[in-house]
Amino acid sequence: MTVLDVRKLVLLREVGARGSIAAAAQALNYTRSAVSQQLSALESETGAALLDRGSKRAELTAAGRLLVAHTERVLAQLEAAEAQLLARDGKVTGELRVGVPLHEGPALLVPALSRLRARHPELRITLHGVDPDEGRQTVRLGKLDAVLASGYPQVPEPRVPGLYEEEVISDRIRLAIAPGHPLARSEEPRALAEFAEQPWLLDRTSKLGQLVLHLCADAGFVPDIVSDIGDMQAVFGLVSLDWGVALVPDLVPDRPGHPVARIALKGIRPIRRITLVVREGALDSPPVATLLPAVREAADELRRSAGQICQPTTDELRPPEVGELRRGEAGGTPGPAADERCRPTSEETFGPMV
Repeated sequence: MTVLDVRKLVLLREVGARGSIAAAAQALNYTRSAVSQQLSALESETGAALLDRGSKRAELTAAGRLLVAHTERVLAQLEAAEAQLLARDGKVTGELRVGVPLHEGPALLVPALSRLRARHPELRITLHGVDPDEGRQTVRLGKLDAVLASGYPQVPEPRVPGLYEEEVISDRIRLAIAPGHPLARSEEPRALAEFAEQPWLLDRTSKLGQLVLHLCADAGFVPDIVSDIGDMQAVFGLVSLDWGVALVPDLVPDRPGHPVARIALKGIRPIRRITLVVREGALDSPPVATLLPAVREAADELRRSAGQICQPTTDELRPPEVGELRRGEAGGTPGPAADERCRPTSEETFGPMV
């Protein structure tokens, strides 16, 4: 019986995740030829074609996908074994690599990580900026140990194998408009269709951008996109200057010196879910095991400081019915109008780095 080499399996997994042998080689500090040779050897050992080399991308064959699925379970078991060994003496040491999305990420993670650093001085904690849409894969591939990720119930996503996700907080999504806009002082929710003729700021490649495009289509119009910048602080600056309007989550802080008005939407309930993502095999490792409760505690504090108005209701949090996004919702119970408690400042959001 041939015993497959775990290192070769990891190479196959990396190629499948990154879409090319060259990208996998660069990520693992190998030469392209070395990766190609190892994968050819793995195909010889298994007697199956694992990569479709006729396509432009290095796509996995059905046999390759099957092998990678087993590889995920093997790696999770190996990591879990290592984690349990490290947990025997009760010490929390080593390094915890945490991915932090800009802007709202520090509000959750900095208080939690500050506590961990104070309680476990032998634990080295490093922070890494991540793209909100790429954090899961970064954790899956072992580049980070944990990351905050965002998701939208109206934009379904396939589950990433090998990951454990725990929702820590949710917030509503509202419309940001310039303070001089005629509707800026409106205390009533407004229909999205009222802004059909406005210029829009959105990154159509992001999950939030995809949500906005769906919502606009459901309201009967195609947004006139005048900026595809995805950085939310840049978006707030442009909105403040009346360059356009944008949908933004409540917990993303205003940009200092660039005020905007946030108004609730009528008849629809877009929300964002923020989850903490770790590898399943790392759940018992001392650093991750101490991180989870610390983040839960920080999330509870953030809910209290943000005020009830920022928190979606139970009905808002339920998953949408099939086709609900496309049908829209006539009537319903809209959320309350915008409130200052839903607009944390940069100081409130980032908190002290101590």
